[in-house]
Amino acid sequence: MSPPNTATDSQSRSPLQRPALLGIAIPAYKRESLLARLLDSINTELPIVVSDNGGYLSDTFKARYPAVKFLSGPEVTVLKNWNRAASSLDSEWIVMPGDDDLYYPDSFATMLEHLQAHPEADIAFFGHNIIDEQDKVTSSWQPSGALLGAPAGFEQIRLGAPARPPSIAFRSALFRKLGGFNETFAVTAGDNHFYQRASLIGNTLFVPTIVSGYRVWNSGSTMSTIASRAWMQEIDFWCSNVQEFALNHSNYQYRNSLRDEIYTANLRAGIGALKSRGQYLGAWRHLLTNRYPYKASLLSQAKLLAHLLLPRRK
Repeated sequence: MSPPNTATDSQSRSPLQRPALLGIAIPAYKRESLLARLLDSINTELPIVVSDNGGYLSDTFKARYPAVKFLSGPEVTVLKNWNRAASSLDSEWIVMPGDDDLYYPDSFATMLEHLQAHPEADIAFFGHNIIDEQDKVTSSWQPSGALLGAPAGFEQIRLGAPARPPSIAFRSALFRKLGGFNETFAVTAGDNHFYQRASLIGNTLFVPTIVSGYRVWNSGSTMSTIASRAWMQEIDFWCSNVQEFALNHSNYQYRNSLRDEIYTANLRAGIGALKSRGQYLGAWRHLLTNRYPYKASLLSQAKLLAHLLLPRRK
């Protein structure tokens, strides 16, 4: 299947009408001090939109950043705010950091260089650092460099995109084509759902350079919801929806075994979170109250059961 012609809008304009190559969409919620650090780390004149979810940012704060477009509106769900931010940019490409993430001095020069060098790309994955509350780097991820046509890019992220939002750029036209982020999701998978569909129909660029720090909080919402039934239900919805999308829009054979591999990985993560809090009975309950992934590989099933039965490593 041919990739989408996502560059048509900008190519049809005169040079004076063409939008910026890359724009930065920031969904924000209350955290002025962290948002200030993010904005201060963006060393570029590219257009920036901040969607102030609920209108909590002060006028004094906004006056510090006259070049930034601030949107204020009623408090909405996380993914509605993501869509509000991304939809308000007039740029060929969009990158969307969280309001607590950070960029490095050469981040945007790197991104612009590779986006300009690969006009045939539709979505681009750069590397990232995972940082904690004190900005300490706890882990890193860098892809192997490649430009893959659809749906080969999906194969690289079939279990879920290992990249993180501040290091993922996507074409605005592709964002519109896919209808943005699916606002049905409440606790997980909304970003993976978008990135996987994008890589099924678009050309996917992988760049082995770290461009952002993605912050993970030890007490964040993920740790409190990853062992919930709602989390596992959304994993199933994500996988079944992408499976249907692959059937209707690409030649990728999305098998039920892949769904169960993803489901198994998330069961393990939930069990691990419960055991880390000493909730061993809760770990058993989590396994028994969700469906069992029979179509995952025998190795994955064995790892799941071992993760449940073996003592937690200190």
